[in-house]
Amino acid sequence: MESVFANVRRRHMRSLIVRSAAAVLLAVSTGTLFAQSVTKPGQLAAESAAVFSPEVSPAEGSFPTYKNHIPQFEDRHDRIVNRIWVASMLSIVAATGFDAGTSWGKREGNSLLASSNGTFGSKGLSIKAGVAAGVIVPEILFRHHKDLKSKFAIGNLAEAAVFSGVAIHNMGISAPK
Repeated sequence: MESVFANVRRRHMRSLIVRSAAAVLLAVSTGTLFAQSVTKPGQLAAESAAVFSPEVSPAEGSFPTYKNHIPQFEDRHDRIVNRIWVASMLSIVAATGFDAGTSWGKREGNSLLASSNGTFGSKGLSIKAGVAAGVIVPEILFRHHKDLKSKFAIGNLAEAAVFSGVAIHNMGISAPK
């Protein structure tokens, strides 16, 4: 009886490996099918943002050299706001993890997060992870709205501060015996 299950498992694994390999092969091949064609020598790339201006230097003779002038679309302020926004999302994840780590196995005051025995466990962890994902996923979806990134960052840092404060409070509570 055990050998029958072993054979079924082995066939299932082979099927899974073959399907996975086919999926990887399909994903890799579609990237090459729709890739940009190779430019020929002397052909300019079809880039709408790039402006090419020929400049002839006396040392090189009559062959023009093309200087690439690409306009800057993202200024320094936008880069700084973007970095702060990404750091604030990471701080939410870190603070949520810190809060969950310091709460694990201890009595939970929030009945929504408490397990059946009244302590913080996997139920509370899954709810906390869901809340963190529920905050971060819409922010990623609206990442192209530059005016929202600073507001998201402020909210994220405030939420991370609250979770860090709760985690520090949890460190002073002892686990039940």
